[in-house]
Amino acid sequence: MPLKYKIYFFVLLSHNVFSQNFLGIAGSNYSGTNSLATNPANVVDTRQRIFINLAGGGIDFQNNYVRWNAPFSLLSFVTQTTPNKFRNADGSKVIWKPSYLKVSESGRDLSIYANGEAKGPSLGVDIKKWGLGVAVGVRYRFMNSLTQASDEIGKIIIKGTKSTELIGNTYVNEHGYLNSSFINEFYGSIGKVIVEEESKFIKIGATGKYYVSSIYNHIGSKNFDFTIVPNLNDNLRQDIDIKNAQATLTDASSFNSLQTSNFTGQMTELKGIGKGFGGDLGIIYEYRPDFQTYTRNNNRKQFTNPTQNKYLYKIGFSLIDVGFIKFSNGVETNALFSSNDVILPQTYQKFGGFEPVIATTNSIFGTASANSNSFIILMPATSVFTFDYNLKENIYINLNWRQSLLNSDRRGVINYSGVSITPRYEKKSLEIAVPIGIENNYKNLNIGAAFRYYGFYFGSDNITGWLNTFNPRGVSFYAGAFIPIYHSLPGSPLKCFVVANPQSYRKKKIRRR
Repeated sequence: MPLKYKIYFFVLLSHNVFSQNFLGIAGSNYSGTNSLATNPANVVDTRQRIFINLAGGGIDFQNNYVRWNAPFSLLSFVTQTTPNKFRNADGSKVIWKPSYLKVSESGRDLSIYANGEAKGPSLGVDIKKWGLGVAVGVRYRFMNSLTQASDEIGKIIIKGTKSTELIGNTYVNEHGYLNSSFINEFYGSIGKVIVEEESKFIKIGATGKYYVSSIYNHIGSKNFDFTIVPNLNDNLRQDIDIKNAQATLTDASSFNSLQTSNFTGQMTELKGIGKGFGGDLGIIYEYRPDFQTYTRNNNRKQFTNPTQNKYLYKIGFSLIDVGFIKFSNGVETNALFSSNDVILPQTYQKFGGFEPVIATTNSIFGTASANSNSFIILMPATSVFTFDYNLKENIYINLNWRQSLLNSDRRGVINYSGVSITPRYEKKSLEIAVPIGIENNYKNLNIGAAFRYYGFYFGSDNITGWLNTFNPRGVSFYAGAFIPIYHSLPGSPLKCFVVANPQSYRKKKIRRR
């Protein structure tokens, strides 16, 4: 396989994809609607009276099979700034060596994820006097995965069929599940404060979603036997002799090329060949031992300072991405049962999208079982547990644990589980966070960094992937911009909340010692 297709398959950098975790800002008290994907209860009791998200996006790639092992960083490779000593004589291209990609020898199944989103416009409103928050917005989500794929399939992708260690061997009971989807998500969120009693504070939230998609493809097999043999007409090329194949193919796409306009055009579509519904539910508890510091009475009414974070710690739990999409028009599902077929060299030409791949596969194995029945896919239902602790003024530490609730050996949208700890420095004007996570179903160590200055943020949940640290198995980047209109203190002749050197719970505790 040519280098550029290996890089496409494992890093997916030949086309823009977008990240969905944004761990560096997910725990921020100033991220507005950007935090709703973690817990919809974040829509209420925000620091902003009105939050206007302009745009955002990023990339996120994880795999458990191959590491970047080149003596130069992936960043320099992508930006074409690789040092001349690694280039050819005229400096036009990098001299690639097989050792630059280090393949795992564990024999475990392969899993690759390229998930994410482009964040479109969104609006959030926090109404303090009602303890109510609402938001509406749109997300364009891209989710690609190859899961539970045999070790040998990974070797073929990386080393190619010409690898001497693969030629002549017969591989049996091979398997893998490839899913690719582009989904437009229109959402509306509502949240309510249900308990505000001295140190106890509880809020809940829910998000309703309408999904639209014009692209979904799936190839899956639980039983695939093959042998790689030299081609009879060209010993430098190889055939793949299919001994036995049992597989399923699904194609639901309104176009068959990778033109950028096909993908960007869908971002504004309200209709598609696939439509569905879903939602999120969440609850957050805050412990506020210093509640007196932030509460004042004025004309027999109690006011709480809306401009400050008030908790020592908060705990959140949510169920997200519970939903489905039904594809009804322009779809094809096909069950393959084949034996003694041969895939000749150059059968699969330059990758131009999954639809040509499926068409070529059908031409090899036949379409006797093909039908145009509608089908349903499930969204990647996930539970999220968060814990945020205020160590001292402006210093927080956040725990984010995401557990995928559905199997990965299925037709549908697949996501991975992970857990991260993120220390952060947070102020209204500035924020710095360092997420440290175990991702890709608790297999990959990621270290990132994120920065926010008022309404602009950027960062990476896996900066090691760009800097070539620890032989990375993934990359990540995100950025965005928003307009925050902050809450202000309530007007009063008593000047509520203007207290000289207010003592906090923790300061009093220290003095008693």
